[in-house]
Amino acid sequence: MSYNPAHRFKPGRLFITCIDAENIRGRADNSNEDTLTPHLLFKLPTTGIDVPIRQSRIGAIKGYNVAFGREVVSIDIANPEQLLVNGDISLIVQLRDGLKGLIAQCNASITEVLLTPGVETARSLSVLTPGDTSTNSTVNLAFNFVKANPGLLKLDLSTFKNCVENSSKRYISVSTPDGQSKTSSLADRSSLEGGFSFWVDDRNWFGQIDVEIHEEGGDQEIIGECKLVIIDCFKGGDGEMISSTISMAWDRRMNIHTPSISLRHCFLAAGIVRVKCIDANGVGDAAHPRVVIKAAGRTHMTKKPTLATTSSLLWDNELEIPVVSESSLTIKFGDFDQVTGEFESLGSSDLTLLPLYKSSNIDVSVNLKHQNELGEMIDVGKIQLALQFVFQGPTKVAFPRDQGTVQSYIPGDSETITELANNDAPGFSEFAIKQAFDKIDLDKNGYIGAAELRHCLVCMGEHVAEAEIDMMISMLDLNGDGQVSFWSFKAMVESPDPANDDFSYLYVPTRAERDKCNNNMQEVFSTYVQFHSITKADVLRAWDALRRSAL
Repeated sequence: MSYNPAHRFKPGRLFITCIDAENIRGRADNSNEDTLTPHLLFKLPTTGIDVPIRQSRIGAIKGYNVAFGREVVSIDIANPEQLLVNGDISLIVQLRDGLKGLIAQCNASITEVLLTPGVETARSLSVLTPGDTSTNSTVNLAFNFVKANPGLLKLDLSTFKNCVENSSKRYISVSTPDGQSKTSSLADRSSLEGGFSFWVDDRNWFGQIDVEIHEEGGDQEIIGECKLVIIDCFKGGDGEMISSTISMAWDRRMNIHTPSISLRHCFLAAGIVRVKCIDANGVGDAAHPRVVIKAAGRTHMTKKPTLATTSSLLWDNELEIPVVSESSLTIKFGDFDQVTGEFESLGSSDLTLLPLYKSSNIDVSVNLKHQNELGEMIDVGKIQLALQFVFQGPTKVAFPRDQGTVQSYIPGDSETITELANNDAPGFSEFAIKQAFDKIDLDKNGYIGAAELRHCLVCMGEHVAEAEIDMMISMLDLNGDGQVSFWSFKAMVESPDPANDDFSYLYVPTRAERDKCNNNMQEVFSTYVQFHSITKADVLRAWDALRRSAL
């Protein structure tokens, strides 16, 4: 199959199941084939690239047929597109003998296998003996490619607590090849069960996670250790917790007889945020302007602008940023030193991803701030970003994942998934309403203002204009001070139709308003008395008549 540019190869691990070989002959004039001790060898026919060569164990010979016992051989492919030769990626399969060398070989295309990860493909390959032009000899294999997706790897290490005595005095540390590390006491069960999460991508896919058990104290003496192959954790389904049995090496003095341990892990596949910088205005005169976006501890930088003027910059390249649990991105603009590789930030801003997760596509204008020499945050210009989110992985997955503090959304789906409230509840108690009010009342002054409402709406993924926020506040702001009291908030929550309800009955006049009202009443009463020439005697007679009628 020829390479179609519309397809995009991904790194991963190729698994080859060695089944058997049929009608194998050592040489055309050799009748002693039963003396063969064959094995299979696999290699990629590409020069100038460091590619692995793998071979199977020696198969069992039975006449002309060889059984390999379904042994699995794996090859890590980090840069598949570099392996393209004449539009195809092929694998050299050789049947070799320990004494006689090459017995037969063939080239097998693996392009289709790499483009259909997770699908096992059985192949019966015709192999040629050197010097022959035709053959009926075959090697039977099965191929399966596991794609190395970026994402979040979560480890459950609670089983380590059960195999070590005095766990309160022992610690477990976990580190990845790219420098991520975490440490916890073996007595901290909650941390062992869900506190170890690591970002995985092309920096550490083909490496191993080091797990070490060590003693309490400054010397950090290691008493046990093991290694977990990262790409092996991709075998389960997305979000599925699976177990792997790994070998343990213990200090002999510990007298621990646990040669292996079962470790549970779960992989959460990432979604992709595609960011395109349309233009930048008012950003100064940086020599080598760049836009940098940070997420998941990774830094992504644009190329140099395609057009730069004294007032604006234009880009045409696009960044692909994998995200899992991230609810925001950090955007920076600055000057990139091409000699030292250092980046000097001239302005930055945080951008929430929740509106993007909800709608799948938004355009935003980001105001960058920079701290000057006086410590003041000043505007440095605007970068116009067009952001598009594309989810690569299982459908119907809500983002951000593994988050309990903000709402999650299925990209492009009108229905939202929330972990913050029970929308099926028939009603809310006053205590629950007060709790919700207190979460929005950030400054704890007993009122909700426009800034507090705006902050909470952003955390819920709502991209709301200033005018809309003012309108929401005005619904319950009956005295015009720009604040919403708890009782107004409670009435709105309990209202069956808050959008059309009239909350004017909640109006409580301020003291100044009451005093003004009393003064107005006195003026009206005084004018009435003067106009009708009412005397004190008239008032006393009226009062006496009213008293008698009440008896």
